Amino acid sequence: NGTVSIIRGNVEEIQLPEKVDIIVSEWMGFYLLHESMLMSVISARDRFLKPNGAILPSAAKLFAAPVNLASVWDDRVGLWTDAAR
Repeated sequence: NGTVSIIRGNVEEIQLPEKVDIIVSEWMGFYLLHESMLMSVISARDRFLKPNGAILPSAAKLFAAPVNLASVWDDRVGLWTDAAR
């Protein structure tokens, strides 16, 4: 009917009167999976999305490259080397 409704709340706790065409969610956080929201999006999809509905955003890319940061390693991990002795 051309109406957009915004529903705020935890997806695990809300109830909807009917299935929806589109789910818009900021689920990725930084590094895509850091905030662990993927399971909530899957739950919303399974409970609320109509067949052939859409989830936005629907795709993401994660790029990684090897790097050598000895000072960061020493600061965060290296200290445990001495603790193990």
